[in-house]
Amino acid sequence: MTRRIVLLAVLAITAAQLKAQQSFTIDMGTASNYIAHGRTLSSNLPCFQPSATYSLSTGTDILAWFSLPYDRQTSFNDEWNIIVNQSSDIFTNKGNWKMNLHGYLDYWANPNTQNPAVEPDFYNGMKYNAGIHKPITLNANESLTMTAGYDFYYYQTFGSGRDILRDAGIHEFLIKFNKSFKSLNLGAKSVISNNRGAINPNIIPGWGFFLQQLSANFKIKKVSLSTSINYQYTIEETLHKDNLLWFTLNISRGFKI
Repeated sequence: MTRRIVLLAVLAITAAQLKAQQSFTIDMGTASNYIAHGRTLSSNLPCFQPSATYSLSTGTDILAWFSLPYDRQTSFNDEWNIIVNQSSDIFTNKGNWKMNLHGYLDYWANPNTQNPAVEPDFYNGMKYNAGIHKPITLNANESLTMTAGYDFYYYQTFGSGRDILRDAGIHEFLIKFNKSFKSLNLGAKSVISNNRGAINPNIIPGWGFFLQQLSANFKIKKVSLSTSINYQYTIEETLHKDNLLWFTLNISRGFKI
């Protein structure tokens, strides 16, 4: 029943926003490892990660996102997501002072859970996000910006998955820099995270990590090519004894509606 209520709520938000749609984006992404909140969700295997997104004039994004290991013998790590994301700027009329408030609802499911080697990790549930970011312009023409922010994530699991996962929160603090050129955007981001036991009930009180990311986004008309290199230093060795290094590559195309 809970699952049906959540899905109906997501679909109702989606239907209410369709008249405001401005653009549609298709993204063909790939990652050398699917890492989320400090742990691998693909058994350390590379994944194909396509998505389709409606971007709306209300500051809302509605998207379907998938992570599919290339090794189909590990299809039990497949993940399907329906996400409704809302972002709004406030105080934009007061000089260079601006705050960004944002959050999302993410229904996720692992449709293939028959793992012959280990007990299945995921079934289905929700992830919620709320955050606030403060962008700071570092030069007059706004081509160099710094952003400081805080994000809170909360996992809620449904059905038999509650025997493995537990409802719990994640706190993440970030600082990032962006340098814009005519067709190129360069980024550097640092994240420190503390997980209070979401994902695994045997990990108490949780774990932490320190993430460094370098990224580049190159645009050619409506096509965008982006890539990133990510390094995670594990602070509490409760999930991974080793630090993690992974790469991403995305090719996307936007369409005006």
